[in-house]
Amino acid sequence: MAKSLTKLENFLTQIRTQHTPRSDRFEVEFNLPPGLSESQEFMQTLSVYCEEAQIPGLAATNLPVKIGAWTEYRTQNVEFLTTELSFTFLCDEFWSGRDFFENWINLAADVNSKEVEYYDNYVADITVKSLSTKDDVLAVWKIIDATPKLINLTPVSWSNQGFIRMSVSFAAKKWERIYDKVGTQYTDEEKAKSLFDVLLGPKKAG
Repeated sequence: MAKSLTKLENFLTQIRTQHTPRSDRFEVEFNLPPGLSESQEFMQTLSVYCEEAQIPGLAATNLPVKIGAWTEYRTQNVEFLTTELSFTFLCDEFWSGRDFFENWINLAADVNSKEVEYYDNYVADITVKSLSTKDDVLAVWKIIDATPKLINLTPVSWSNQGFIRMSVSFAAKKWERIYDKVGTQYTDEEKAKSLFDVLLGPKKAG
């Protein structure tokens, strides 16, 4: 009888010998487009107020190609597109983040005058990092030539007593994965402890 290739023991071994990334451990760095003048301190504060981020995705446009006389079709990728990204921010006392993104969108195409800015003046790079519980950078994605395209509606309600959140959607030219200077730096003691746990298994109560 056929048996499964993966077992619970395989999963536990993998989990105990590596640092599984957490969804609540991340960091986002927003760069300032050349057409705007904000302080570096404000950009760092904006990153702190980023409550939710998205790791960029990739979409391929496919074209069926007919192969041979037996009408066999194969899918051929003809171009690759970067999917949109959305970031959620907590609003501060002065709505500084909202004001900043409004100015950024108006820089690309002014709402009143319809004047369009040069491309290089309204795009900037965004960096999304996955962090360990010890703030080690596990992985980095650099979003190239990003610009905000939508500030979503910000609902307020008497029945909702939480913080006000603002969601901003971005479009980007492309993104790339950064592989250098990333990864958890385990000490010899931590490596030995991890291996010890794997060999003996979880501790039993009593």
